[in-house]
Amino acid sequence: MNKYQFYSGLTATVRSVFDSGQNLSLTSKLMLISSMLYNSNKNWVFCGFYMAINNRILEIGPYQSKILPCTHISYGKGICGESAIKKIPIIVDNVKEYPNYISCDSETKSEIVIPLIKNGDFLGVLDIDSQKVADFDTNDLKYLSNIIELI
Repeated sequence: MNKYQFYSGLTATVRSVFDSGQNLSLTSKLMLISSMLYNSNKNWVFCGFYMAINNRILEIGPYQSKILPCTHISYGKGICGESAIKKIPIIVDNVKEYPNYISCDSETKSEIVIPLIKNGDFLGVLDIDSQKVADFDTNDLKYLSNIIELI
């Protein structure tokens, strides 16, 4: 299955759950997305959200993983903190070669972080870690951005 097929199916599932007629809270939507993402790809070892606190720190939000993640990340620190301060997505092919990487899990080899922005307000970031080097590309960015826009 190629990425287009993978993400088309995943997007349809997310849309179906969100359009089920129930008015879901932001927290519920984030929980569902992190669960659907984590359970959809065997390479992904962490799928979750870090939420903005007082425009200076990210706090762990809904996530799925086998590891205990970092609970707080300062803006500018690590890939998530860097994405938060710059308000841009970041793809890292090899975290061991990235100077601003914070290691929470030795299995992580690559990472994608996408800011969650709603009505111009920065809410947090989506963070996905993979056990495969160079697992993410601009297609992942495009499709994952489309999924979080459904929030």
